[in-house]
Amino acid sequence: MKIREVYLQETKSYANHTPQPRPDILDCSLGVNPYGPPSQALTAIREFDLSHLGDYPHSTAAHDAIIHYWRNQTTLKRENILLVDGSVSALYLINPLVAKPGAEVVGFIPSFTDMIVNVGMQEMRYVGVPPVKEDYTESVEALMAKMDSNTALVYIDNPNNPTGQVLSKEALMPVLERARELGAYVLMDEAYGDFITREESMLSALKEYPNLMVLRTYSKGFGLAGLRAGYIIASEELIGYLSKATNPYAMNELTRVAAAAAMTAEEYGASRAEEFARVKEALRQATGEALTLLHTDDRVPICALKHRREVDLQALLYEHGVLTVSGEEFDAMDASCVRLRIPKAQDANTLVEAVRAVNCAG
Repeated sequence: MKIREVYLQETKSYANHTPQPRPDILDCSLGVNPYGPPSQALTAIREFDLSHLGDYPHSTAAHDAIIHYWRNQTTLKRENILLVDGSVSALYLINPLVAKPGAEVVGFIPSFTDMIVNVGMQEMRYVGVPPVKEDYTESVEALMAKMDSNTALVYIDNPNNPTGQVLSKEALMPVLERARELGAYVLMDEAYGDFITREESMLSALKEYPNLMVLRTYSKGFGLAGLRAGYIIASEELIGYLSKATNPYAMNELTRVAAAAAMTAEEYGASRAEEFARVKEALRQATGEALTLLHTDDRVPICALKHRREVDLQALLYEHGVLTVSGEEFDAMDASCVRLRIPKAQDANTLVEAVRAVNCAG
């Protein structure tokens, strides 16, 4: 059959490989908001007019809510926004935009696995930039050293998945400038961005850098992973190009209404920052012998652990009642690492004690 060779190759996605949690297991695997969506979104869903389900999506509520949400960072028009069915769908739109023969995508590793896989599916090369320190700290200078005339796109997930570390706007501005010089685009994947402040988003640079795209999702900070909702913000020109390849009815009507309502709880994702930071500090105190908590921003509710020996860390933590994502699912990591999501405060002790037990076992 005439199937492209890349479709015959094996791919990976931790969404498919992570074991299903049992009722007696604390699920700290997939990166959702442990507290679910804000009450405003739940109310909008309960009060949704079911007669609208017979029509194609037409509401502009989500566009208007996005414009209002970012009012203090930049001035947007609806033409700057493209709705998508979750941020993963956005990546599947953006990569083909630059997929010319010889094109390369430069980005950190470890990073969001599905992005790297899809770059390969578009027959581009992902130029992975490994961490520069044992704690997996990212280096902007190392990233820029990999950018050259073959670079079509620079991909940065910020906060990083899986480590949860955050790069500042000041640190990232030279990347935008260098990419512009090379005629390359920059995609800032801010999937976990709602757990930190809006002022830290790269969106404020949009007017100065028309080669910038910012990707956001409602799955993380706003706790709406099950509704599959996200959006791309870019120049009108770029959104126009992307619109040619997308489903014109992306993001169904119910989701548009719920997403718009969720955004009225403007600080919802960031409101638990102190709580997440306390749990991460407790994890840090529970490591040190066999385990290391890799470089992370304590406000972001994901992080990564590394064992000093060649062990299956996911299996060890599972034995102690905690489900995580194996480091084997990420480039530049292996089975001695895991990514985990901070649970609700009432469940945090279960996680900390499991980590302590594995650490003490050596």
